[in-house]
Amino acid sequence: MANDTKYAYAVARVRVLETRLLEKGQIDRMVEARNAQEALQVLGETVYGNAVAELEDVYQYEELLGGELGRAYQTVRSFYPEPALVDIFAAKYDVHNLKVLLKAHFLGIEPDETILSTGAGSIPLDSLKAMFREEDFRDLPPALRAAVEEIREAFVQEPDPQLIDIILDRALYEHIFAMAEKLPFLQELFTHKANLVNIKTFLRVKNLGRDWAFLEKVLLPGGDLDRDIFRELLDEPLEVFSDRLAMSPYAQVVEEGIREWQERQSLTRFEKLADDFLLHFVREKKHASFGPEPLVGYLMAKENELKLIRIIMVGKINRLPTEEIRERLRDVYV
Repeated sequence: MANDTKYAYAVARVRVLETRLLEKGQIDRMVEARNAQEALQVLGETVYGNAVAELEDVYQYEELLGGELGRAYQTVRSFYPEPALVDIFAAKYDVHNLKVLLKAHFLGIEPDETILSTGAGSIPLDSLKAMFREEDFRDLPPALRAAVEEIREAFVQEPDPQLIDIILDRALYEHIFAMAEKLPFLQELFTHKANLVNIKTFLRVKNLGRDWAFLEKVLLPGGDLDRDIFRELLDEPLEVFSDRLAMSPYAQVVEEGIREWQERQSLTRFEKLADDFLLHFVREKKHASFGPEPLVGYLMAKENELKLIRIIMVGKINRLPTEEIRERLRDVYV
């Protein structure tokens, strides 16, 4: 009973946080704004008001988004009874920071502080920086520690920054699946994510004319799409690939994504549909009273919301047509 009460309190807190998410009408008003300044003013009329008031100009919107992301993760950590669950979602920010720090380390320069993630990751940024100063990575999770050591050895032979991304992306999913071992809902979610990323990677690698040896290196672990599909169809027309996945859960994502890829050489539609697929997956489970589903839904909804704001602000700053911005927008959670 005590455990149920603990989770009931956490879910109740999540429900309150959900009420503070932006609604579709608020997003639509930002899209319809005449320019970036007006879009920011619309955002200032929402729960983001205090953060918007601190900005000196529209170009500082990334500072707002980064701060809001960090606050969201710190908030849920303050009340959720299973911190490890939050860490599963925070791991991607740890990996992002590791990529930035490793690339700076090998280039012999100071890392760009403006692109480092603060507050959202599970490993404090100062701790990561200390690991590099002391060249001691023992406190990293096993998969990430092994990846850093692999990169340090590989970079001596092949100083290619792409190696850092490839090895750490693979390690991230190994790390996530290890943490989610006893959480079927999260295993299913990240299996979908791995599949969708691997499909997108397949399209990019095929377009570059790279071979199976390269594709095999960059495919993520954890997906359940048969790798033979990617291997056998790498040299086949994309229509054959689309047909092969016609009975999979990703049929619409693949069909429409490939269509735009062929017409515009753009993966924008694919990325939007993939994000919508994942958001729909967690939204279907959001009403669970206990378990990880409500928290997972909120974290993904918050990240999605910040992505929507970024898409709108980038579009307005670059004076893209309203309809072009709208085409790129993901669904909203609420």
